[in-house]
Amino acid sequence: MRRFLTLLMAIRLTSSADEQGPINLCHRHRPVVAPVRLLLIGSCVLLVSGIFWNGMQVMATYHECRTIEAELERVRQQDRNLIAEASRDGMDLSDHALNRLSFEVELANQLLEKRIFSWTKFLTELEQAVPSRLALSSVRLDHAGTTVRLTGTAMSLEAVTAFTVGLQDHATFRDPVLAQHRAGVNGLVEFDVTVRYRRDGV
Repeated sequence: MRRFLTLLMAIRLTSSADEQGPINLCHRHRPVVAPVRLLLIGSCVLLVSGIFWNGMQVMATYHECRTIEAELERVRQQDRNLIAEASRDGMDLSDHALNRLSFEVELANQLLEKRIFSWTKFLTELEQAVPSRLALSSVRLDHAGTTVRLTGTAMSLEAVTAFTVGLQDHATFRDPVLAQHRAGVNGLVEFDVTVRYRRDGV
């Protein structure tokens, strides 16, 4: 009985000693964890840097948009001031009036082109391309002064062909097209040729 009590007391003292002395696991060295820890730290640094850079880009874009909006509003205000000033002066700057003005400018340009068109130069250059066995009966120029329709008669179809070739080789004419030809009276060949006229000669 005494031995049993002595053994029981020894077991209690041992368990009490084990409870009072905790095991410290913090000092255990783990070399595998160090690269992973460095990788995690680097990833966090890159993530924070990316967030900061994106924030700076957003701020720069926001300021740029505000600047563009302010400039656009300034231009719109200038347009409103110009329209108001034109209205006070009796001018119409509506879309319909501007479209009509564009048409009038184009018409004025066409009239100027007709005024500066030199018929003397045109007929002189055309005469150089007409062969001796061919006679022109009509010369019609379009409103732009670039397309010429020539009608006439020739001694033979070969003379008409020579005429179109001469127009093609001339410096101020290009793209001659024989629209039609037919046998006329007295064995003459009636023809109709369309050709483009270059005023500058190039």
